[in-house]
Formats: sequence, structure tokens, C-alpha cells
Amino acid sequence: MVVQEFLPLLKKAADRSEGTKLSVSRSAVVNISAGNGSITTATFDFPVIHAAVGYRVSKAASNMAMRMIAPALTKSGILDIQMCPGWVKTDMGSPAAELEVSDSIAAMLKTMEKLNESHQGAFIDRNGEPIPF
Repeated sequence: MVVQEFLPLLKKAADRSEGTKLSVSRSAVVNISAGNGSITTATFDFPVIHAAVGYRVSKAASNMAMRMIAPALTKSGILDIQMCPGWVKTDMGSPAAELEVSDSIAAMLKTMEKLNESHQGAFIDRNGEPIPF
């Protein structure tokens, strides 16, 4: 995993920061996920095998992996969250999407400033609202 490769640098950043509180400004792994990675809210309405199935499964697996490593990252002072940017106007999101890239990023950055220990291992949207796993 990419986190393993960056772990020495993440730990170094966490060790240099004063205090013990988890935050993005100290050291963090922010996994960009998608609401489609939620098993709880999954719909089973695909009449044929569709590319979206693979996408959803990969996001669910990524969310699980990040949730599983959260305790180890906590011990090292590293915040770990999964964040959904929303349906964004990108090549994948399409022009029909509801959000401009700049609006999604602005909301995510605003939310990241507020993250702390209570969010460790959480799956949230760009506004900090929980998404069920």
C-alpha cells in the first residue's frame, strides 16, 4: 500500500508536531473515496455486469483497508479518514454532475481543518457528514 511507503514520513511529521491531538496539520492520510463505496447504501439494480460494480467494490475494499489500519496510525499520531468529494464535474463524473471541481475541493479543505480524533477511521462526505460503511 502507498501508506506503507509514506509511513516513515508521516511518522516524522507527527513526531515534529507539538501535542498529541490528531489533525490534518499534524499528519494525516486522507483517502479519496466515494459514496458508492458504502456497502450499507449499495443498490443492486444492475441488470448486467457493469463497470460500476468493479468501481464500487474497489472503493469498499479501500475503505475497509483504511479502517483496518486506523488503530496503528492512531498510535503513531496520524489521522486517517476516507472522504467522498461528491458527484464532481470530471471526466468520470460527467458534465451532468452537481459540483464544480473547485467547489468540491473548497468544501473538502474546509472540512479537513476541523478533523480531529473523533473522526479517526471515519468515512465522511466533503462537508464532514458521516457515510455508513
